[in-house]
Amino acid sequence: MSKNKLIFWSALLCFVGLTTYALWNEITRNTAKLEHSISGVILTAPGVGGGIVKTDNAHVLLFDPVTLELAASRILNPFLPPVTFSIGQSDTDRKLSGMYRMLVLTDKDGNPNRPSVGEIIGPLTQQIPLGTEGFKYYLDRPFKSFPEELMSRETDSPENSISGIVKASPRLSNLVSPEDKLVIMLFDPEKGRPVAVKILDNFKLPQKFSIGQSNALGNQPFSGKLSLRILTDKNNQPFQSVPGEIIGRSKKLIALGAKNIEFVLDQNYVR
Repeated sequence: MSKNKLIFWSALLCFVGLTTYALWNEITRNTAKLEHSISGVILTAPGVGGGIVKTDNAHVLLFDPVTLELAASRILNPFLPPVTFSIGQSDTDRKLSGMYRMLVLTDKDGNPNRPSVGEIIGPLTQQIPLGTEGFKYYLDRPFKSFPEELMSRETDSPENSISGIVKASPRLSNLVSPEDKLVIMLFDPEKGRPVAVKILDNFKLPQKFSIGQSNALGNQPFSGKLSLRILTDKNNQPFQSVPGEIIGRSKKLIALGAKNIEFVLDQNYVR
């Protein structure tokens, strides 16, 4: 065999080997992802869902079947069913295994705890094993409240809330209009997602505020130090900015029980 042919066949074998290795790794990764997630399609029942527009958010939530604590969450946006979904290990910082119960609801104003006209919700499912594919979930009723199993008392004592007063930076105060809403959010710094949301329809800066357990997403308890964000909302989409909206972000993490916080909206909101 000539030297050139030897080089050719060696390169070809090396290429085939690397390609096979890469494909195997991809298959392994996808298999592992499927084994630790639940996937399928979200649909609407007949006569339900006429008020959905693609700018709506859909919150997909997994709950521990025993404690009913929130185990994982994902926001789908834009959302216009039928929509495929997948939720699992990549949507939480806790180790998932076994079976979970799932809930899906739509949200028009950035506050999934507060039902609004046109929002819909589905049932809290029975237990679904991780690794399930092709699961069909139906949004089948107007969103008026969470399932009774998930409801808990509002317990906004000073010890489990954060309160203070918020104002706008003088250079940005002219951007606030009477039609704006004020959105107050607490973020888990590790998960990078909101754990509590409160929206004030009528406000005037400077404005007193308080946010705590009664504003928790899915009525799920939270603890520890959190990041506080407050912003103005002009289009009922707090996670989508439009010109003229402003925001403030806490410079350091804030523990529950903090009060008399002086908070400033000091940035243009760009997302």
